[in-house]
Amino acid sequence: MTKKFLIGLAPLVVTAAFVMLPAVSQGFETCTGPNCPHVYKNGTIGAEAKPVREIAWGTLKLHNEKLGDVECHNIFAGFAENPAGGGAAGGKVQAFYPYECVDAVCTSAGGELKVKAGTTLPWVASAQQAKPGEFWQKTGFKGPTPNKKANPLTEPGQIEFNINCTVIGAPDFFGENDTLAQNNGVSIGSVPGELQFFHESENVNSHNLESELFGPGETLGKVKVQGYGSQELIEVKNP
Repeated sequence: MTKKFLIGLAPLVVTAAFVMLPAVSQGFETCTGPNCPHVYKNGTIGAEAKPVREIAWGTLKLHNEKLGDVECHNIFAGFAENPAGGGAAGGKVQAFYPYECVDAVCTSAGGELKVKAGTTLPWVASAQQAKPGEFWQKTGFKGPTPNKKANPLTEPGQIEFNINCTVIGAPDFFGENDTLAQNNGVSIGSVPGELQFFHESENVNSHNLESELFGPGETLGKVKVQGYGSQELIEVKNP
C-alpha cells in the first residue's frame, strides 16, 4: 500500500529530508536495497542521488509540564533523495519557521512568548518502515546521554529549537521526532499528504523531545507536505 511521506519536519518541530541512517530504533525494520522505502513524486520514483524538494506546513502543539501547551503555526522546507544502491531515502530539514505561537500558561503569568529555531539546522531525517505498508519519518536523533544535547560538531543534525517565556524560562528542546505518513494525498496542489505526530505514550515508534531543565516536550498534530517546485504529490513506496 502506498503511504504519503513528508520529508523533513518537525516540531513544533519539523519537516523535510532524509539521510542514510540504519533503521535500528523502535519498531522500525532494517531494510536491504532495493527493498527499502523510496521517495516518489507524482507517482514516479525519484532519481538516485537527486533531491526531491519539498515544503510542509501545519499547526502543532508541544506539551510540557512547566510551559503547558505551546501551539505554533509552522513552515518547514527541505529535500529527500533516493541514494545510489537502493537504500532507504534520506535527506535534510533545511528550514523551520514557527510563527503566531501562543501559550496560555505563559500569558496568564504575564509573560511574552517567542519560539525560534536553534543552531543545528539542517536536521537529518530518514524514511523508515515499521511494517509492510506503514512508513514513518525519523527527524533528528536521540543523543548518547538522556536529556543532553548531542555535540553538534561530531554529531550534527539533531532537532533543536528554543521556547522563551519571559517569566518562566527559555529552554531548548532537542532530540528526535518520529511521524507517521498518512495515505491521504490525492490531488496535486489541492489535497497534499500529511504527517501525524504522536506523544511517546501513544505509539511505540514515537519519541518525545527532550530538555535539559524543563523535561520532555510532547508534540501533537499534523502537517501537510507537497513538492516545492509544482506542488507535487509526495509519496513513499517500497521499493
